[in-house]
Amino acid sequence: MRKMTRILYLMSLLLLVIGLKKTIGQDTNPVNSLLYSNQANLFSDQNIAMDPISIIMPGTAYAGGFGSFLDNPASAALFNTSFGEFGLAYTAVDETAQFANSTRSLSDNQFNLSNAGFVYSFPTQRGSLVVGAGYNQHTVFNRALGFRGRNEQTTITDQFKAPGSTYADIAFNTFAIDYGDEFEDWDESIFRIGFNDFGDYLGIQQQGEIFESGYGGEYSFFAATEFQQDLMVGVSLGILNGRYKYDRLFQEVDNFNDYNSDFIDSNDDGTGDTDVDNILLQDRIRSNYTGFKLRAGAIYRLSDALHLGASYTLGTRMEIEERFDANIQTTFDNGVVFEDELNSEFTYYVEMPSRTSVGFSLNDVNSVTVSASAEYVNYGGTRIDFNDGSLFEDEIAENEFIETNFRSVWNLRGGLQYEVNDGLFLRGGYSYFPSKFENGTDDRSIFSFGTGLSLAPGVQLDLAAQYTVWDEVSSVYDYADYDYSLLPDDAPTATFRSENASREVDRWKMMATIRFSMN
Repeated sequence: MRKMTRILYLMSLLLLVIGLKKTIGQDTNPVNSLLYSNQANLFSDQNIAMDPISIIMPGTAYAGGFGSFLDNPASAALFNTSFGEFGLAYTAVDETAQFANSTRSLSDNQFNLSNAGFVYSFPTQRGSLVVGAGYNQHTVFNRALGFRGRNEQTTITDQFKAPGSTYADIAFNTFAIDYGDEFEDWDESIFRIGFNDFGDYLGIQQQGEIFESGYGGEYSFFAATEFQQDLMVGVSLGILNGRYKYDRLFQEVDNFNDYNSDFIDSNDDGTGDTDVDNILLQDRIRSNYTGFKLRAGAIYRLSDALHLGASYTLGTRMEIEERFDANIQTTFDNGVVFEDELNSEFTYYVEMPSRTSVGFSLNDVNSVTVSASAEYVNYGGTRIDFNDGSLFEDEIAENEFIETNFRSVWNLRGGLQYEVNDGLFLRGGYSYFPSKFENGTDDRSIFSFGTGLSLAPGVQLDLAAQYTVWDEVSSVYDYADYDYSLLPDDAPTATFRSENASREVDRWKMMATIRFSMN
């Protein structure tokens, strides 16, 4: 049981801020229910990083950047020259959060490889035959949440006392929680003990930061050909690889010296002293995931100007390895410190749903090219596999929750390119990604713009900026809300709730790619 509760809480931590994100509505607590189903959001390739052209111009019916095959591998058949690419990406996020009647802003950034690879177009007398291979980054996990305020209703130690809490042992060992009654039947927050009436609470100052970082990418091989006149077909095989980091620093401070009891001997010398100065919680999650992705697609050229395309991506099974570390440190006013920690590792599997994309492109009409696509994804088809018979009941519960609370969506993208002259292109685009959750509030709007310019014969520089904005409500911590009316005959019953932060998120991604023609 302890193994499972540790695993479950690990994933509840992931739900605090991600994918983005995990917002199912203001009155719903995603933390206690969603658990591993968060991975449908965390590891989905929704951020369309790709390359500076593909993030603006969808590749479902159009070949622009190296990453066009991620939308439709048949698009590679439209390349009539061979080339190699190398690109870098910089991502910055700024978040403003409201928590406990206060507002705080925080930012973070990361810099890494966006894409690298080659496309080779075989000389043919008729049609085309194109192969390629390389790496594309498609997801970034940058998030930054800062919060500070006085909470008069709950304390994070209410989370530690929850039945089955992962933190129960280390919280008890550090006096963050203690026995709730003389019979030692249940645990209680250290801030709710010592009053005449159980449940009395004077409030506490809370402050902390939560940072997330990491990336998801794909090492791919793809091939495409003009199967029949004006009909392009293609396939791609990708090896998914990514890593994710989560760091939470959460502190509660008795800045008004409200808690000044004498029933715990912090000095081990018979002189009781439980005047709590602060409780500090530090969490770390490190995740690595791998998997395979197979795509197939077709593009029909109605004319030189008009292309229609469709692609299908099979469901993807990913193996996720996670490591979780937590530390609780309780400090009293007399300087005595109690500290304990826990560590755990777990491997499980997530089966991501298939994807179907349709689109069109209008090509070089008065120097203007338009590309658009609509992608259908049924996130309710996501499945969790704990690969452990002892966790079968929990696995069923998680998958039932996913099926009920995740929904089908259409992701919409469109882009426009204007050829100023032979060496200069201007691009702009817009994408709309609705929330994956029933009654979700985290719909995302993505604005992209960029340029392509010739630096020398056979050398092209492509630049792009992508701005994403959305609002969400996510949990900072969940807690057990006890009903004390049953005392003294029975132990109080717990209802699980969460303390939420309302967040406004602005994310910028800048990309630069150098393309070298091989012809």
